[in-house]
Amino acid sequence: MKKKYFKGLSLILVSAMVMAGVAGCAGVGAAEDAKDEAEEAVTDAVTQAVQTQKTPSDKENFKEETVYVFTDAYGSQKSVTVYEKLNNPQCSDVIEDETTLTNLVNLSGEEDYSENGNNIEWNALGNDITYQGDTSKKPPVDIKVTYYLDGKEISPADLAGKSGNVRIRFDYTNNEQREVEINGETKTMYVPFTAVTGMLLSGDRFSNIEVTNGKVTEVGDNYLAAGIVLPGMEDSLADKLDELEITMDIPDYFEVSADVNDFALDTVITAVTANVSADIDMGEIDTTALEDKLGELQDATDKLSEGTDKLADGTGKLADNLPALVTGAGDLQNGANSLRDGAFKIKDGVAAYTDGVAKAADGAAQISGGTTQVNTAIDKLSESVEQQIVPGVTQLADGANALNDGVNQFMTATVEGLNAGEAGAVDTANAQLAASEELTAALGYTVTMDNIDETIAALEAKRNMLQAELILSDDEALQHAVAAGVKAQLLQAGLEEGSDAYNTAVAQQIQNMSMEDKSAAIMAYRSAVSEQAKSLPSLDTAIESLKEAKAGVNGAQSALEGVKTSLTGNEDVKKLTDGAVALADGANALKAGVGTFNQDEMNAVISSGNNTVCTALYQINSGVDTLDKGTTDLSNGLNTLRGSNNDLNGGVATLADGTVKLADGTAKLKAATDTLGEGVGELNAGAVKLNNGMLEFNAEGVSKISGVLDENSDTLVAEFKEVVDLGKGYTSFAGKSDDYDGSVLFIYKMDGIE
Repeated sequence: MKKKYFKGLSLILVSAMVMAGVAGCAGVGAAEDAKDEAEEAVTDAVTQAVQTQKTPSDKENFKEETVYVFTDAYGSQKSVTVYEKLNNPQCSDVIEDETTLTNLVNLSGEEDYSENGNNIEWNALGNDITYQGDTSKKPPVDIKVTYYLDGKEISPADLAGKSGNVRIRFDYTNNEQREVEINGETKTMYVPFTAVTGMLLSGDRFSNIEVTNGKVTEVGDNYLAAGIVLPGMEDSLADKLDELEITMDIPDYFEVSADVNDFALDTVITAVTANVSADIDMGEIDTTALEDKLGELQDATDKLSEGTDKLADGTGKLADNLPALVTGAGDLQNGANSLRDGAFKIKDGVAAYTDGVAKAADGAAQISGGTTQVNTAIDKLSESVEQQIVPGVTQLADGANALNDGVNQFMTATVEGLNAGEAGAVDTANAQLAASEELTAALGYTVTMDNIDETIAALEAKRNMLQAELILSDDEALQHAVAAGVKAQLLQAGLEEGSDAYNTAVAQQIQNMSMEDKSAAIMAYRSAVSEQAKSLPSLDTAIESLKEAKAGVNGAQSALEGVKTSLTGNEDVKKLTDGAVALADGANALKAGVGTFNQDEMNAVISSGNNTVCTALYQINSGVDTLDKGTTDLSNGLNTLRGSNNDLNGGVATLADGTVKLADGTAKLKAATDTLGEGVGELNAGAVKLNNGMLEFNAEGVSKISGVLDENSDTLVAEFKEVVDLGKGYTSFAGKSDDYDGSVLFIYKMDGIE
């Protein structure tokens, strides 16, 4: 059975998906009629989806690289243009740079440069430098786009203007391989790029939109479809995952399907970067806690195996002793049948004796002696049944009912314990959240599992707002600064915030300001925003902590629900409960068939037309008494024999009827003991099967999982860390000086289809 175990990679996916959520609220609604503005908005959306904070380093200088890859509608590369930004924090007159680009153009000013091969020197004069250049170098990720109309592949040119069900599939190939050494072994891994593809779909043309490995967001009357993939990630970890029998669903393609009328598609934008994984700290990953928990699970399954072994021994002893009871019931049935046959023979004999007085005397003497023996035998049989059979059957029924009640109580207590465990996970999480005094003080309230989603949303909204404030243009910054300064005055004047009059007053205030005042206001506003932005790392930490707490509770509850489902739906447990019920039913049926010698109870049974062993013996006793009286009368006077023949025949008939009922009762007793035997046999088989299942679960499940974790967890974590390090090491596409830290972002612009 496949197992699932990964932590480091889940951090990469979670980080990427959280940032991909920004695409859903990118500002594209105001550009429905302008294709160039729509393209810019989609570009901003996918870029924000992979944008991360600069990874801290010991280098002051930073080179920011943006690579634009222009492709046709199939995704094939046509040209590449690279934009480079060199910061100059020390205001140096000369900046040394390294690049493989050609046709360099200064975009930030008139500063010139000199070159020596790939090494160039910019006469920066204390300024930052932004320039562009060309290259024929192939980008690290290839994108292949395939189009289908009503299930059949079609070219982009032929698809234009068509209507039907359209499916567009994007396949991504990672070309950046590295040879790495992990625990003394050399293997090939891929740089962990994250790719986000976005496209704006017209609401007039597209409907019933579905995506694979992405999401769809309504933007005004249109739709923004965005997908996220990690090409090459699964191949990097494939060997170790296969060895550990671990399955992970890592997206390596993006697909969009929709019903389309008059197909047309604007530019498709894809952002690719290794920065997402580079921001992940793998230093805190530790498998010790998981190994401790597996140790506790091992101990628990050992104890449960011992318990099922004892249960199997007990039911085996019950099954071993049951045949003696079944044999006794069979002997009783045979004896009752013989007694019945003998009673009918007595009846026939009495009839024959009435034919002749001469023979009646001898017959009467013999009958008198026989009835005395029968009476003695019946008395002994009744005493045995009353003192041994009835108490034994009662104890058996009570024991079977107690066993059934015990099984039901065990199942109820186990389910209640699991439910309590789920509630305990929530209580523990709430206690830990309440213990975070710093978070409580910052929010002004205590976070619980009831309000954790709202808190995460609020913190993410605050973070997104601060990030948006950091990238405002000078005009927007001035607008915000002036609006904040005159807000109280305008509200006091009765102007509603956001109204035309309110906005006009703000604009008038800006118009009356000097350039110097405007510059001062902008600088003050940016300074305040920068100060607030210092809280971004703390916000990110708080958000991730809350998400981990929520994921922990959800995981614990899911695990307990799985255990509860496994217990209540387990076939062996069902056989145990069914066997206990069958045992109780059989024992109760046996008890009912035997009955008691209580006079009131026997009268009620006889009146109902039913019979038990005890009522049958009672009626036999009555018949024997009648027979004894008849033989006594016969012996006292042969002259009155004929007058007593009716009484004698009636008594013998009663004896015959009683023996018939006794035979019927013993037959029921025998059938009940057979049912009891089957129930105990099923119970014993179920207990043995449960014991074998627990031994197999312990040997093949818990023990193997513990062994795999002990032997391989460190190697798996080492591979995750190596993948992250590869992402951190990819800092340039066109080259950079060793004195510079760097980041690189690829933006693929695919031709539209019209």
